[in-house]
Amino acid sequence: MSKWGITGVTAITPENKIKSANILINNDKIDKITRDTIQTPVAIELKNAVLSPGLINSHDHLLGTYYPKVGNGPYENWLPWDNDLKSAPVYEERQQIENKDLYLLGAYRNLISGVTHISDHIPHFVQEPFLDILPTKLISKYALAHSIASFALKWGDEIDIEYKKAIDNDIPFITHISEGFDPETVDDINTLNRKGGLGDHSVLIHGLAFSDEDIELIRKNGASVVWCADSNMFMFSKTARIKELIDAGINVCIGTDSPMSGGINLLYEMKFDRKYYKKQYGDELSDESIVNMVTVNAAKAFRLKNTGQIKANYTADLVAFANTREDPYDSIVSAELKDVMLVVIDGKPVYGNSEYSEIFNSLDLEYQDVRIDGVDKIITGDVIGLTERINRAVGFHKKFPFLPVEI
Repeated sequence: MSKWGITGVTAITPENKIKSANILINNDKIDKITRDTIQTPVAIELKNAVLSPGLINSHDHLLGTYYPKVGNGPYENWLPWDNDLKSAPVYEERQQIENKDLYLLGAYRNLISGVTHISDHIPHFVQEPFLDILPTKLISKYALAHSIASFALKWGDEIDIEYKKAIDNDIPFITHISEGFDPETVDDINTLNRKGGLGDHSVLIHGLAFSDEDIELIRKNGASVVWCADSNMFMFSKTARIKELIDAGINVCIGTDSPMSGGINLLYEMKFDRKYYKKQYGDELSDESIVNMVTVNAAKAFRLKNTGQIKANYTADLVAFANTREDPYDSIVSAELKDVMLVVIDGKPVYGNSEYSEIFNSLDLEYQDVRIDGVDKIITGDVIGLTERINRAVGFHKKFPFLPVEI
């Protein structure tokens, strides 16, 4: 069976919030969004849920997935933090785990928080062995640089060559930028522009030291910016000038960064960002704006076709959240792990409340029964085996707040 439905849900679409919506899914696509009855062999009723496009985590390092955070900032730039990380006992502990399992750990961390796409900032040869084994999607088509300064890691070709790849293939060019306050890093945008890497395919991560002139240059060139507020505040006690970026009309997305410097998941990050904005500017960053940053804005930045919206003929990457607030956008931003009711990727359920096992069974999907954040869940893949392998590797029962699995 390839056709099924979701009924009675409040759906967040590009134009509206549709209450009592019925969604018909056919193979990997959204076939129809309607208030009329849909004809389908099986459907899930989600009357007390908000249906969002699958969330997009715009910056993570899956190979760096572990816990707790490491650091004694504020730092001048990323390099002394990296030195502290690699000298920490918890880093040695992490190194006992196979790369495959670190990737799986990071993917499950994202999946249970409603994330369907992850931007894993790493050279392609590191990521490629794991693309087909993960329960979530990795954004795999990109050009990249680690960063712009002379002490950057040597990822990819020269900046102008990488940016040309982005243009020729209509893919994003992704780089850390302005991640610190030394003179070279502060001048990153000008260096990037001089080297031919600033344009509408550029996805700029962090941007702590952006000046007014930098923001205007970014705006003029149509680049996107990824905001990683929790990681920035932990490492540098400062984050991007987010209000100025938004007011300039720049396409802003949200990323978590690694949990060894950033928030435990994207749900936490959204709430952190809302609180930070209120404290910093004395004003509200709307929940709708935040949700856009993890859906449609991110799809635009990473040039993901037919993604990031609930719309007919778009890919059925969806997440349902418990409708706990008057405004559905508030329900999404305020959600905890227990509130993630269902995650669908490419038209197939991959995670959800145990009460929805019928749809998994009808679609002949294998799953495991687990308990997460106090709620009985079902999940595809072998998350139980993953936790057991990690425990054997480190020699004790390791607890992760971003993957609180009970068997």
